[in-house]
This record gives sequence, C-alpha cells and structure tokens, in this order.
Amino acid sequence: MPSSRRPSRPAGASRTARVVRTARAVRAAHAVRTATRPPRRGPVRAPRLLPGGRWIGPVPVGSGPAPRWAVPAVATALVPHVAPVVTGLLRVALFVGADCGEGCEPALRGPLHVVSLGHSLSLTLTPAALVLCWLLVVRRSWSTARWIAAGLAFVPPAMIAMGVMLLFVPRPGP
Repeated sequence: MPSSRRPSRPAGASRTARVVRTARAVRAAHAVRTATRPPRRGPVRAPRLLPGGRWIGPVPVGSGPAPRWAVPAVATALVPHVAPVVTGLLRVALFVGADCGEGCEPALRGPLHVVSLGHSLSLTLTPAALVLCWLLVVRRSWSTARWIAAGLAFVPPAMIAMGVMLLFVPRPGP
C-alpha cells in the first residue's frame, strides 16, 4: 500500500532554502558588480573644523558653481576703483578740447564726442546696469544675464578711455 506521506527530499531542498540560496546569490552578484564599479564622481568632501578643533561636518572641496552674488559683488566693487581713473581721463580730454575751442579739427571732434557720450552714459547706464545685475541674483538660471549686465556697467568707462586714447593717435600732417 502506498503511503500518504510525500517522498522525503534531500536536505536543503525546501522552498525556503531555495529562496535563501537565490537571495544570497543575488547579493553576491550585486557585491561583485559594485566592487568593480568605478567610484562615483562628485565633489570631494573634507572635514570642516572650528578654531577649537571641533568638527562641524563635511564641506565640499573643489570647483563648484560660484555663488549667485559673486558677479554683482565684483562689478560693484570694481566700479568705484575705475571712477577716479575715468575722472582723470575726462580732465585730460577737457584740457585737449579746451585748446581748440570752436575751430576744432574733425580729427579731434570725433574722440571728444565719444568721451562726452561716455560721460553722459556713465551717469545713467552704469548705475542701472549694477541695479539690474543685483536684481538678477534671484534665479540661478539668469547667470548669463548677470554677466551681461555686469559688463554693461563698464561700457561707459571703456568709452571714455577709448576716446582719450583716440585723442593721442598721431595724425598725418598736411
């Protein structure tokens, strides 16, 4: 008579044992894959210490994006240093222009017009460009516009410098 018992299985052949063996194999395969994977590329982190030697936490080290306020801050810090140089160049242009009076030759009139246009723009364009540059700090995606606005702040001083340089270009004699 046949017995109602199932035939006995070899040791470790139960369903649970197979699942455990499969899970171990998957974990081992994952360990092999991750061990051979190149390390992640990201900012290297170094510990940050307070003066007393207390550890604060990791700080990213290396090249990252500049803060949003860096471009407006540099432009705002440079404009007051450019202003005295431009003022001296304006005085040079005034001295050159004062000698010729009403009968200025056309070769001098062009550079003097460039200098006067640069002076009038420096009273309006430079402050407006700096204010715009600071207003564009709101969003990171406006970084190109910030660079352009910062560059526009230096257009009038560059015009004045160029006009004064053109005043001293040697002209061919008659």
